Amino acid sequence: MFIISDRLIELRVENKRLKEQISNLENKILSLVGMVEIESSGGEKKNVLNDSLINLINSTTDQLNVVAPHIDSFYAKELKRTVDRGIPVLLITNDRSIIPESFISIYDDLKNIQGISIINNPNVKFLLVFNTEQAIYSGGSLDREELSKSILIVTKIQEKSKLRFIAEIFSLMLPTFMR
Repeated sequence: MFIISDRLIELRVENKRLKEQISNLENKILSLVGMVEIESSGGEKKNVLNDSLINLINSTTDQLNVVAPHIDSFYAKELKRTVDRGIPVLLITNDRSIIPESFISIYDDLKNIQGISIINNPNVKFLLVFNTEQAIYSGGSLDREELSKSILIVTKIQEKSKLRFIAEIFSLMLPTFMR
């Protein structure tokens, strides 16, 4: 009789422990849902990417990291405002000689702003803007008009492990002395 009741108590304790583990696993899964979002920008949703980029830039509180083939005057002003708020910007972009002629003056202006560090990499072919909370990855340049006209796939990432991986990729694009 005591053996059966002892065994029942053991099973109840084990059952409770398993239920807690299942609950914890369900919570982890639910927290990951929505941490990586893929949507389209362009066509009827022509400003989805621009709106998301502006929100990310304006919500940054520590450092803003940007990878873009070139930058237009609209986004250059946004980056200047970010620096004015005391937030450093690290920008990886194409070499000056590769940037289209109409964007060279913007590049030169950004190069002279204290708080914006520009790293040249001739292999920049995509758009990536991220901070410690969120990343937005897409094709194209940081050019408002180009982004509103193009149909692009936009990937938004908020999962911490994926953000660390993106930061590792970003650091590979930096010169060795900056890694």
